[in-house]
Amino acid sequence: MPRVFLVRSRRPQPPNWSHLPDQLRGDAYVPDCSSLAVPPAHRSSGLRDTWAVSSQGTLTSAPKGPGTLGCPLCPKAFPLQRMLTRHLKCHSPARRHVCHYCGKGFHDAFDLKRHMRTHTGIRPFRCGACGKAFTQRCSLEAHLAKVHGQPASYAYRERREKLHVCEDCGFTSSRPDAYAQHRTLHRTT
Repeated sequence: MPRVFLVRSRRPQPPNWSHLPDQLRGDAYVPDCSSLAVPPAHRSSGLRDTWAVSSQGTLTSAPKGPGTLGCPLCPKAFPLQRMLTRHLKCHSPARRHVCHYCGKGFHDAFDLKRHMRTHTGIRPFRCGACGKAFTQRCSLEAHLAKVHGQPASYAYRERREKLHVCEDCGFTSSRPDAYAQHRTLHRTT
């Protein structure tokens, strides 16, 4: 059984990010890459370029293949712009989303939300075969494949049923209207 780590005290106050420049405080911070614009010769070719550091220490174009976007700061490449944008946050020293239980910082609000479940003990993803519950859908899918021999057969872009989770009490619903109605109960109490 996975352990839940509860912290007895909270941080005295949330961190103040006002001393950081605006570009480090933005939700979708992407380093200023205006100097990294795709050279005109490659714009019409349909190929997207990635960037590599040359021996002189400057960023240079390094093709990764058709349909990929490369990180200008490391060798990773991604098929979608949103994936590259999310990845670029890992190179920023600023972590705007901070856990009030343990002080750990995250680049993304979703990562903080997922982390908070380790403190609250909320496990919204339940195995239909044995009843074991998990904090993340991917953990449930791995469990189904390993323990029950039911591999997840989702295509990359296939939409799975969204599960709306109340982070206050653990209530779950696949219907957004039922979740919204449930949330009103917390506002009235």
